[in-house]
This record gives sequence, structure tokens and C-alpha cells, in this order.
Amino acid sequence: MKYLFHPDTELELNFSVDYYEKCKTNLGSEFAYEVQQTIQRILAFPTAWQERKI
Repeated sequence: MKYLFHPDTELELNFSVDYYEKCKTNLGSEFAYEVQQTIQRILAFPTAWQERKI
């Protein structure tokens, strides 16, 4: 299974990583890592969450 970020979402994620990195060294990296880990859990167990129709 593949995933895509909406371009606005990807931009917001990048801004968030930069913001956290400015707050504390490596905090942005830790945040990005946690986002990636969450995505991997969703890909591994796609039926564990309800589908949200937008």
C-alpha cells in the first residue's frame, strides 16, 4: 500500500518539523520520526482505524 500527502499537508509537516527544530535541537527530527512510525503502523494495520470520508 502506498500513501501520499496532499501538497498543503506536506508543506505544513515541513513547517512543523522546522518549527520544532528551532525550539530544541533534534526535536524536529524526533517529530518527523514519530510521524513516519505512525504512517508505518497505519500501512501495516490499515483496518485498525476507521476510514474517514472527506
